[in-house]
Amino acid sequence: MIENRSYESDLEIRAGSDGRTIVGIVVPYNVEQRINRTLTEVFLPGAFSAVTRAAHRVKLLVGHDANQLPQGRATLLREEAAGLYGEFRVSKTQRGDELLELVADGAVDQFSVGFQPLQDRKRADGVIERVRAHLAEVSLVTFGAYGMAAAVAGIREQSQTPNLDAARELLEGLK
Repeated sequence: MIENRSYESDLEIRAGSDGRTIVGIVVPYNVEQRINRTLTEVFLPGAFSAVTRAAHRVKLLVGHDANQLPQGRATLLREEAAGLYGEFRVSKTQRGDELLELVADGAVDQFSVGFQPLQDRKRADGVIERVRAHLAEVSLVTFGAYGMAAAVAGIREQSQTPNLDAARELLEGLK
């Protein structure tokens, strides 16, 4: 069960950083959510496993507005028990600065995703299980379908997670 806590207690802003990376669970796993009157869905662990290898291609939008330029891009996507975790670098633009201020103030505090289903299962109770999906974009929103289960967890400097592909290439070059 995912707890709903106050926004101020969950947001992590690290001092001494440039503060342009927004992090959090963008899609919770094993959480049933009613999307509309006829659709209840649940994303299963691994639904977005293919995208984790190409995180840099996933753009950060605001409110799913593809008519506006992206506000940033993913620098890291990884599968965790709670869901798909993401880190997004917000571009140093006027809109990017405004967006970071809105996130820091708690006015914009949730994620939502634009995706294309690739493999679904319909359970006997009518719930659609998302087994595999293509992640088209991640948006910062005021009111997301998954609420605080897909909330911004923090603003910080770029990921300290090592780039394992770069490390492998370096090691291969030393052989």
